[in-house]
Amino acid sequence: MSSLPGTQETTDCLDIARIRQDFPALHQAVNGWPLVFLDSAASSQKPRQVLDLMDGLYRSTYANVHRGAYCFSQRSTDLYEQARAKIATFIGAESPDRIVFTRNATEALNLLAYSYGRTFLQPGDEIVLTELKHHANYLPWLQLARERDLTIKLIPLAADGTLDLSSLDELLTPRVRLV
Repeated sequence: MSSLPGTQETTDCLDIARIRQDFPALHQAVNGWPLVFLDSAASSQKPRQVLDLMDGLYRSTYANVHRGAYCFSQRSTDLYEQARAKIATFIGAESPDRIVFTRNATEALNLLAYSYGRTFLQPGDEIVLTELKHHANYLPWLQLARERDLTIKLIPLAADGTLDLSSLDELLTPRVRLV
């Protein structure tokens, strides 16, 4: 597989070419170039390991999690809880109970904005976002700000496109409740 211009196939930490091999959807070319999929917040491509597990579950054990006393439901629940425990260990969470699965990042951000925001944010509170915000991470906060009379403040970009963190001291006021 050829490299995209200006990219490296291998970095000090990640073997990008090896990782790409795990994703069947990335084995195709678009307009003569290897596919690069950038819409992962809403619909990420799945590696073959995940696809194989999903296929196996759909063929042999598919059932609602935490919803039944029958064999398939109990097996699905056990697998689900094992996944939560593995993720909790991987990210250093206090407990698997701290892990909440959502379908995608957009749903997760909406859940955070509307559950946390409507419970804890009061008129006059402030939210700090970046100028690099994706609309999926901006619209829920904008709607919440309008609904609850909140202020959204933005970390600006530097000339090179990185975040200009020199403004944090003035942005992080006592009214900031979420960054």
